[in-house]
Amino acid sequence: METAPKPSKDVPPKKNRLQAKRKKPRRYWDEETTLTAAGASPGPPRNKKRNRELRPQRPKNTNIAKKSRISRKPQLPKKPREGRNLESQRSVSGAQDPFPGPAPVPVEAARKFRRIDKSKKLPHSKSKTRSRLEVAEAEEEEISIKAARSELLLAEEPGFLEGEDGEDTAKICQADIVEAVDIASAAKHFDLNLRQFGPYRLNYSPTGRHLAFGGHRGHVAALDWVTKRLMCEINVMEAVRDIRFLHSEALLAVAQNRWLHIYDNQGIELHCIRRCDRVTRLEFLPFHFLLATASETGFLTYLDVSVGKIVAALNARAGRLDVMTKNPYNAVIHLGHSNGTVSLWSPAMKEPLAKILCHRGGVRAVAVDSTGTYMATSGLDHQLKIFDLRGMFQPLSARTLPQGAGHLAFSQRGLLAAGMGAAEPNFDGLESNPYRSQKQRQEWEVKALLEKVPAELICLDPRALAEVDVISLEQEKKERIERLGYDPEAKAPFQPKPKQKGRSSTASLVKRKRKVMDKEHRDKVRQSLEQQPQKQEKAKLPRARPSALDRFVR
Repeated sequence: METAPKPSKDVPPKKNRLQAKRKKPRRYWDEETTLTAAGASPGPPRNKKRNRELRPQRPKNTNIAKKSRISRKPQLPKKPREGRNLESQRSVSGAQDPFPGPAPVPVEAARKFRRIDKSKKLPHSKSKTRSRLEVAEAEEEEISIKAARSELLLAEEPGFLEGEDGEDTAKICQADIVEAVDIASAAKHFDLNLRQFGPYRLNYSPTGRHLAFGGHRGHVAALDWVTKRLMCEINVMEAVRDIRFLHSEALLAVAQNRWLHIYDNQGIELHCIRRCDRVTRLEFLPFHFLLATASETGFLTYLDVSVGKIVAALNARAGRLDVMTKNPYNAVIHLGHSNGTVSLWSPAMKEPLAKILCHRGGVRAVAVDSTGTYMATSGLDHQLKIFDLRGMFQPLSARTLPQGAGHLAFSQRGLLAAGMGAAEPNFDGLESNPYRSQKQRQEWEVKALLEKVPAELICLDPRALAEVDVISLEQEKKERIERLGYDPEAKAPFQPKPKQKGRSSTASLVKRKRKVMDKEHRDKVRQSLEQQPQKQEKAKLPRARPSALDRFVR
């Protein structure tokens, strides 16, 4: 009979099935390395923390070269895929575009919108300044090309008055023009019967939408000529010699018989400027916010309307001033005199910039085109002359009129007219927008005041402002040397050399510079003190006895 073997010490004792199936409960305080009980089925492997001791750590102070993200190899432009180009050039029908790429722009069309003269070479300057100039030229070239491309979108065409063979255009009346133009242009025609308080002086607002007129017998009115809405209408009970809109249609300047008055668009008097008396003509400079007045006493006065102060009062010394106009290009005032001359004035100079002898008799009217190139004058000698303002002010042409011309004006298209001109159909809405709202007008006023040009910068050639005045610079340098007694720019300023171990901080550099400057100043003071006794000794030397003949010694 066989007997069951006795369990040895190395063999674990057998357990019943319930005990084998039961798992040992796991507690959060138990270690992760605790093994499962004997005979229990091991569960799925758990995520154990990595042993940081086994992984070699990088020392903190060691400098290890990092891989640069920028490749050292020169980056060549990627070649476009042929398949994509062919697909982009093909249209929906599958045909290939015979004219790929943007359309070419004519050189003359782009030159019309260019503002930088490329014929002049760039000055020799620093590389940073030169790179900025090159970037500005590239941007200007791109803008001029875009402007030339967008010129095709201007649907309006400028009008022109041309007569038939042998027909005199002066005999064409307004009714004939209304019948010949389109319906939209004919709708803008209107007629005002003002026969009671005339003659009248007219002026349009900077946007061209509002019209102001003042009669010699005191009638002053302003209206929106597009909608025919009357803004204001008053009678000042004295003679009105001229009327002008200021920087916007909200303000009116009226030259009355005695003083200059400022009104708003409701007809309310805001100011009475008594320093401007006996005013005959008015002109407003929008970029300088200056109101120029010509008076019977022969004075030309500049009034800054932004601050309400008189900038300059110049005596023309030519008697009564009845003829005045402005040059839109450089803001120079042109005055016509009774001796046949035209003088050019700027508030920065007490004397005229130039004088031009135009006629044998008195000057009746003066006009300057928008580019500031040509000036037209008419006089009592029935002559109409055109002058070139770019050179020596020589007359280009002269014509004799049967009755002379009392009023001259250049239109926006460059036509000279005594009664009518041709306007620009495609106007710049960013410069003068006739359809702007009240909020846009307020924003424009703030921007215009911030960009106001000082009155001292008015001159014949505005391009001279971008150049360096070498004469004035040398004169200022000479005066500075006489005032200080030495030339501060003769010696190069001291530049301390950089040092190591933290001794090149900003404070230490400034301290070393100041130390050297103080030493140089002490040396100059010591030298001047040493020279003073010598000067005093020379002054104490006995002079010879004065004689009556000393006055003849040169």
